[in-house]
Amino acid sequence: MQISADLVQKYNSQAPRYTSYPTVPLWENNLENYQWNALVRKAFQDFGKEEGISIYIHLPFCERLCTYCGCNKRITKNNAVKDPYIQALLAEWGKYKDIFDGKAKIAGIHLGGGTPTFFEPSYLWYLISSIVDGAEITPNAEFSFEGHPNNTSFEHLKTLNDLGFD
Repeated sequence: MQISADLVQKYNSQAPRYTSYPTVPLWENNLENYQWNALVRKAFQDFGKEEGISIYIHLPFCERLCTYCGCNKRITKNNAVKDPYIQALLAEWGKYKDIFDGKAKIAGIHLGGGTPTFFEPSYLWYLISSIVDGAEITPNAEFSFEGHPNNTSFEHLKTLNDLGFD
């Protein structure tokens, strides 16, 4: 395969780090709450009821900074942040379930971070089991997580596997 100099020149520029779609420079933060609810309800109606929804859960805590990290994270060893954060996530999920017209159908869950395994297996069990409770999981659902090997234990892996992460 040959790559032309024109093609290299065309794409030889800085671009935003691809961590979300649309990328951050295209985000708008001027929606009223009722507009946001209407957009979520329409997306659920148009796609979520048939295909299912994919959920990204950001768990932004780490005990130490990795040299390669570009995530939105908080470096801490303070265990007191765990419970309030999980409760806030579940409260937000409750608001989404109120917006959906019908039972949530989940096609995927991804735990990102930070380091999701900053949370003990019991916290991860509580979080995920609370989210999937009352929801339908699609037959080919994909559950994945980002785990740092220095603090991901066998118990983390077993718990996540029991929850459907493979």
